Amino acid sequence: MRIAGILLLMFATTGCDVLFPMTAEKICKEHTEFCADLNPDGWCLAEKSRIIKHRYAYQQSPSELIDFYLLEDFEKYKVCINNAAQIEHIVQIEKQTRRREAAVSAERELNRLIRKTQHSHEPHLLLYHWSRFGKKEALKEFLLQENQGKLNTPSLQLGLASYYVKFDLEKAKNALYQALSLYNQEDEIDTEIFISLSTINLKQENYPEAYVWAFVANEFKVANVNLVNIKQTLPASSNLRILEERAEQLVDNIEQRTFSH
Repeated sequence: MRIAGILLLMFATTGCDVLFPMTAEKICKEHTEFCADLNPDGWCLAEKSRIIKHRYAYQQSPSELIDFYLLEDFEKYKVCINNAAQIEHIVQIEKQTRRREAAVSAERELNRLIRKTQHSHEPHLLLYHWSRFGKKEALKEFLLQENQGKLNTPSLQLGLASYYVKFDLEKAKNALYQALSLYNQEDEIDTEIFISLSTINLKQENYPEAYVWAFVANEFKVANVNLVNIKQTLPASSNLRILEERAEQLVDNIEQRTFSH
């Protein structure tokens, strides 16, 4: 792959403006076609920015992975712009009209991307079509790619965990561990992993481990973590200090992106 293509892929993966300094505003000035169907006012700025940058990245170096990012972008944008379109703008009716037009365009573009990617073999898109539409063929190939060692991103491992959690808790747990081990420094960690690990261990009646992961969740400021209730499940022989020291070590490893299991 050319160096430019590598940088664009890195940009698409991380959304990092340091790697790719073009702002959405600058792209719109130079490529109006990337922005014409989006609302022109101040609503949904973050969602619009991602769409514009990913559209530009796709033009420079087309890939199915960027198609996946655009699917996610338009899902979020659709929710935002639909909400904005419901707000009555008494003074400037035109603004509300443009938002409604943008909402229609977002629906149309989302459907176009869904049709375009429905037969893709890219793992993120396989996961998308299985999780959104229950496509069994997509799931079948997704699991085949698991056996081939191709699900090597946190989001793919989280998708795998969501499949296994229904019937194989140990495999689900291992997928969550794998997800944690794959995060890079620039990635934002999905803290729901900690709640999931605590919940799975509770179901397995592994109460000390459930407490450890609940403690980790609490350290990451995850809402609605009830350490007191989980503490009450611990065997009388449990050493709370040792469990919490282990949890604190896990927190350090996760924050430093050195977690392994």
